[in-house]
Amino acid sequence: MALLYKHESFLPVHSTHYRLRLKSEKQFSITTRDQLVVTGYLWGEEVSVLINHWPSRRGGKKRSAPLRKAAARLQQQIMDSLFNLNPKAKILMLGDFNDNPSYASLLCLTKENDYYPHFQPLYNPMQALAQKGLGSLAYRNQWFLFDQILLSSAWLKDPNFFYLQTKIFNPPWLRTTQGRYKGYPYRTNRSGGFLKGYSDHFPVYILLGLKKS
Repeated sequence: MALLYKHESFLPVHSTHYRLRLKSEKQFSITTRDQLVVTGYLWGEEVSVLINHWPSRRGGKKRSAPLRKAAARLQQQIMDSLFNLNPKAKILMLGDFNDNPSYASLLCLTKENDYYPHFQPLYNPMQALAQKGLGSLAYRNQWFLFDQILLSSAWLKDPNFFYLQTKIFNPPWLRTTQGRYKGYPYRTNRSGGFLKGYSDHFPVYILLGLKKS
């Protein structure tokens, strides 16, 4: 996992990663991606960025769902630690979650629960986009919104540095222009062949507002 940033806008001061330890149905260890946490100053305001790429759906959605639920639990633990240090922490949680906003794993992060004492539900602006049928990737003529950005409530309450809007970046040049997959993201390869495209996912992004003093 990695975080790319502009040095004139963001000053990282601390980073760490957390190992997600998983077991298969037969209790074999499963190798998956760590979860990265970077805390720094975005335009002078302390922000923590939690970067994820949760376990895939290999083996089927239902069979792999517990793995993503475990990933969500680890994120809860990380958030709990951050909120313990600062109840008004500005958190951005982002990545490829391999689940839609309405699935159980994401609801672990956006609904009230008592799993950890300092846990606070996040706001998921991608939910509204998903309800409109929008997505960042397509499979068998169905759109999914696995790529998401979630925010802590502090972004919604601060009048000076605040959340504005969420978007999916899907201009025509990022789309397949013809054939069976017309309109899908223009991917780099398919069935071993190189297509000279970009990705099988569209990027997503948020707009933030900063009030000048």
